Amino acid sequence: MHANLDTAFVSARACLPDLIAQRGSIVLVASIAALAAGPGVCGYTVGKHALLGLARSLARDYGPHGVRANAVCPGWVRTPMADAEMTPLMSAYGDTLDGAYARVSADVPLRRAADPDEIAAVCAFLASPDASFVTGATLVADGGAMVVDVPTLAFDKL
Repeated sequence: MHANLDTAFVSARACLPDLIAQRGSIVLVASIAALAAGPGVCGYTVGKHALLGLARSLARDYGPHGVRANAVCPGWVRTPMADAEMTPLMSAYGDTLDGAYARVSADVPLRRAADPDEIAAVCAFLASPDASFVTGATLVADGGAMVVDVPTLAFDKL
C-alpha cells in the first residue's frame, strides 16, 4: 500500500511547483484493482483506490492553477511483475506463460493482456494537449475487463 500511494503522493508534491509554473499535467497509474477487489490483495487494492482519490484531489485543488491530474487503471499488462504473478497458474495448470495470460484474459472482451506501450500511449494522451479539458478523470485501459458481468459468464458457455 505504501509503495503505491506514498510514492505517488510524495512525487506529486515535489512536482507541484513545476506543474503550476508550466500549467502541467500529472498522470497516476492505478489499476482495475482500484475498481474491483481481487482475492488476497487488500493492501494493493486500497493503495490503488487511494490513487484515484489523489488524482481527484489534485485536480480539484490545483485545477485553478492550470494543473490537470488524471489516473489510468490498466488491467493485466505483460510486464516482469505480471509475469511473476502468473507462476501459480503455470504451476497449478501446467500452463506456459502465454497459457497463463490466456487463462486470465479468457473472459476479457479483447482476450489478451496489454502491451506496456499501449498503457504508455494512454498516459501520453492524458498528458497531451489533446486532453487539455480532461482532469480528475479515471481512464480504464483493460481490454474491456471491467464491462464483464461476472454472474452471467456461465451463460456464455451455453
